[in-house]
Amino acid sequence: MIKFFRNIRRKLLTENRVSKYAIYALGEIFLVVIGILIALQINNWNTQRQKDKEEQKILKVLKSEFNYNKNELHRNIEKATRLKDREDSLLTLFQLPIEQMDPKTINIRSLIGGMGAYSTYDPSNGALNNLMGSGELNLIKNDSLRLLLSRWFGELQDTKEDEVRIMDFGDTYLTPFIIDFHNFNKASRFNRNVFSLFENPQFENIVSRRSKGIGYIIENYKGLDLEIDKILKLIDAEIK
Repeated sequence: MIKFFRNIRRKLLTENRVSKYAIYALGEIFLVVIGILIALQINNWNTQRQKDKEEQKILKVLKSEFNYNKNELHRNIEKATRLKDREDSLLTLFQLPIEQMDPKTINIRSLIGGMGAYSTYDPSNGALNNLMGSGELNLIKNDSLRLLLSRWFGELQDTKEDEVRIMDFGDTYLTPFIIDFHNFNKASRFNRNVFSLFENPQFENIVSRRSKGIGYIIENYKGLDLEIDKILKLIDAEIK
């Protein structure tokens, strides 16, 4: 093909047909430019196709990760709700006279012993961490989805800080009461009167304060659950 065009140029120059040669030269340049543009377009198309393929792979991994996180979050909501129910049950006992508290009908030791059954929300963020660290998060074309993923860690951190505060509060104020009045050793020869706790106004305040704190944590969990739903909905819309 190159030899063919070269022969045409030589013939035109030999015949001194300068005007036709100029027109031909411009046409040849035009064809070269068109060829370059087509090559660039093909290259861009191949590059974009590869990016789209990578995006789909990323979206599927994120979907799996956030489905796992949603299930873990629901388990934490259930645990925190059970814990709050225990503490609310304890608060109702402060309304009763001590002489009406029957150990046969009120499992007070179980309620108090269960106050330490608190867990924290620890989602799996390995895939999202890798994406943000490598810059591959930009492969996701949906702006709304990228924004939600970018702010996930900030919202999670707010919840983690609240978890730490409520756990520290329990360790500092609640645990000493439980240690003093609860028999962890069922074979203990010491007779601890756990019902006397309900004549202690400080213990009532501690239980009330922690119940409110756990209620706040539950609301935080529900907020995270809504964020996960938004993320999963956008991911599903982008997966082909």
